[in-house]
Amino acid sequence: MQHPVFYLARVTKFLDRLIQEQGDYLFAAFVVVCAVVLVWMFTRRRKRPVHEMSVVILPLGHAPKRDPQPEPLLFREHSDF
Repeated sequence: MQHPVFYLARVTKFLDRLIQEQGDYLFAAFVVVCAVVLVWMFTRRRKRPVHEMSVVILPLGHAPKRDPQPEPLLFREHSDF
């Protein structure tokens, strides 16, 4: 019985060879499949209607000023430890 790594190596070599030889066709097929899925998502009929959602934008104004925090000891130029 062979170690599972050998099976994995066979699979990865097969996939590498497939991508190297047929990569352009695979890419084109994936683009077409993605386009079909997107069209289906946006044109399908929903079981429940989409409810309208109201959005309220509140002005925040200026942020309150805070007192600056003291600089940590490690970043001071002249510190006495």
